[in-house]
Amino acid sequence: MDKIYQCPLPYPPLEVSRPNSAWVPLLKNLYAGRKSELGAITQYCYQSMVLSRARNEISEALRGIAIVEMRHFEMLGRLILLCGGTPDFAGEKSRQWWSGSLVNYRKDLCGALLASLADEVAAVDAYLKAASQISDQKIRQVLRRIAMDESHHAQLLREMITQCRCPSQEK
Repeated sequence: MDKIYQCPLPYPPLEVSRPNSAWVPLLKNLYAGRKSELGAITQYCYQSMVLSRARNEISEALRGIAIVEMRHFEMLGRLILLCGGTPDFAGEKSRQWWSGSLVNYRKDLCGALLASLADEVAAVDAYLKAASQISDQKIRQVLRRIAMDESHHAQLLREMITQCRCPSQEK
């Protein structure tokens, strides 16, 4: 791959100071909630496939981002286990099972990129908010590091949007 789809800093070790089920709901929502890593993976895979005819280099970049999101998904699943939870595919707050209906199925290049950009910006906020609500420093470090990747993805998407001359709708 020509581009790097994750921040160059290493990930902290996947450890917890002690198991604490109080952190499971926050982690599960990042893992498989309405706006989650599971959703990001499926959305980027879908976009990569449907946009491959329009712009192959964009399709490859979206696939690269999906692979990084898979790494986040695995890290969150392991943290959930370490905290005493089960990494099933449901957000903890509502116990709503994750569904493919949560994916944005835009097929137009600009619409897909703009939707993904909005999701990445929201993901940065979600990770930083979760980190501020968890007192375990080891978990906080992982969440902040993942937020750095999400910020990097947002920057990559901004570059793609500019390259494709999409009208910006970001706030």
